[in-house]
Amino acid sequence: MNQEITEPNLLDATEPDYLKLARQLADANKKMVNIPNIYRITDIYSGESFVLGYLDDSKNPVNPKEICKVMHVSSARVAMILNQLEQKGLIERKQDAENGRQTLIYLLPAGKAQRQINIERYNERAIPFLKALGPKDAVEYIRLQNRISEIYEK
Repeated sequence: MNQEITEPNLLDATEPDYLKLARQLADANKKMVNIPNIYRITDIYSGESFVLGYLDDSKNPVNPKEICKVMHVSSARVAMILNQLEQKGLIERKQDAENGRQTLIYLLPAGKAQRQINIERYNERAIPFLKALGPKDAVEYIRLQNRISEIYEK
């Protein structure tokens, strides 16, 4: 069931068969879903890990609405994540001194430490993955990930 990926001939003036490529992409995505623990390579950018990273990178307290916007999730989902982080002693919510109706999220030292642990765990999974791809494919994989981000940021 190994289908050969049809690469467009860049010297050919005709367009590739995008329907055929879309089917090949769907097949590739199905295979990715079946790979055990594939989520472990990308989970640093989801849920609690994402929020800890965002707060750490921000260097300043953050309004929960900002987190909703950046994560593209509902306020209920962000509230659930914040509740979990707060229960673990990783963040603290405080009333905004300038606008008493707003809440700001502060990253606590334990949250900063957990973020470092998350980064180390991610690297432990990502480095073997990139090594398995090999230098050329690893660089190409990252280039394509960045290109996809550029397309969807527009």
